[in-house]
Amino acid sequence: MNTLAKILMGMTLTFITISCLYEKGGPVDPTVTGIVPTTDTTNLPASLDSLPCGKTVTTNAQNQVCFNTVILPLFLANCATSGCHDSKTAAEGYDLITYQKIVKKGIVAGNSKNSKLYNVMIITGEDRMSPAPSSPMSSDKTKLIAQWIDQGAKNIVCETSTTGTTAQTVSYSKHLVPVLDYYCTGCHNSNTKSGGINLTGYANVKQMAIDGVLYGSITHQIGYKPMPSTDVKLTDCQIGLFKQWIDLGMPNN
Repeated sequence: MNTLAKILMGMTLTFITISCLYEKGGPVDPTVTGIVPTTDTTNLPASLDSLPCGKTVTTNAQNQVCFNTVILPLFLANCATSGCHDSKTAAEGYDLITYQKIVKKGIVAGNSKNSKLYNVMIITGEDRMSPAPSSPMSSDKTKLIAQWIDQGAKNIVCETSTTGTTAQTVSYSKHLVPVLDYYCTGCHNSNTKSGGINLTGYANVKQMAIDGVLYGSITHQIGYKPMPSTDVKLTDCQIGLFKQWIDLGMPNN
């Protein structure tokens, strides 16, 4: 084999190796056993651990990350937005609104490093998800995605109708902003304004509360668009925080 042939063969092998990272990820079998996690799955990121009312709905008794309360909201707020990976658009063939559709492709159960959906969240450049002008997902949130995948990408459903611990004096900045940041502002921000709604900044949130849209949406009342989505609802404890804040006159505290 001459030198040129050896070079071309090496280039081909390199291309195949790189391509595998983005082509793997067939359907996930949530019942698969014997998965060896590639990252530490015992500790949740500090931001989630401190999320108001979050401790009761982040993991199950086996310390497995909950899909319905932790992972699905991240996909809905940052990926499955109008014009991107919702059911109507399904950009590049990815519809990311349900568990079945999320794990259909792009996820390698037990191996986040070979999962396309995880890798596009941590890269930089125009291929990043969410794309500019949206801000990239924080490292704490992408770590959660990695932990969920490394634990087997299972459809772990956790209870949301728990009262949890509600603060006696609700603070807009301490209690509401973290919930809005996790569940809402990925698509309802000053850049994208999905549905014409911007939930960044006190003035915007207060106006939505005054109009009744904020509480009507998070409680899934008839006549309001359910938020975060039809299939995802804030916990009773989290909804209680918003109600207390509204009842207190919506202070900027």
